[in-house]
Amino acid sequence: MRSHVVIGVFALTLAACAATLHVDSDFDASVDFGHYRSFAWIREDPLIQSASSPARVSPLNQRRIKEAIESQLIAKGFTLSGDRAAADFVVSYTVGSRDKIDVVSYPAPFVWNGRWGGAYYGHELDVLPYREGQLAIDVFDGATHQPVWHGSATKRIGEADRQNAKPQIDAAVAAILARFPPPLPGEN
Repeated sequence: MRSHVVIGVFALTLAACAATLHVDSDFDASVDFGHYRSFAWIREDPLIQSASSPARVSPLNQRRIKEAIESQLIAKGFTLSGDRAAADFVVSYTVGSRDKIDVVSYPAPFVWNGRWGGAYYGHELDVLPYREGQLAIDVFDGATHQPVWHGSATKRIGEADRQNAKPQIDAAVAAILARFPPPLPGEN
């Protein structure tokens, strides 16, 4: 009975981890985000990637990410500008993924009928490979060209996520940009 409870809790924990979106952000505290009214993309293709790593993001998902970012920023009251030089801030994004492994040890019952005692609880070991995906959004000041805000979301990516990426993209972008602009000092 105890082993069934442990395995049940283990399965629920894995299911919760698989669905969890971890969001983080950072910003330059010296910047007055209250003056930002308009934004533009950092360049025609705002996906930032290293030269040695070709993009593994489909053009459809690149468009979905760009549209989701625009939609969220416009909903926050910012205006999309076609002129990068005139925009208060410019935006870029980065997408990445990596294979990871969880190693989980949990008690497993093993009963020994020897003379020295009762039940012995050994350990079971599970090795669980998974893919972790990350979407990061960066904001640069339009006048100084300096980075002023960074937000990211990380999540385990399953086959269902790959098959139907739009809801995952929309949720990640909304969660990231919920932290932009950062609160003014004294606001929380």
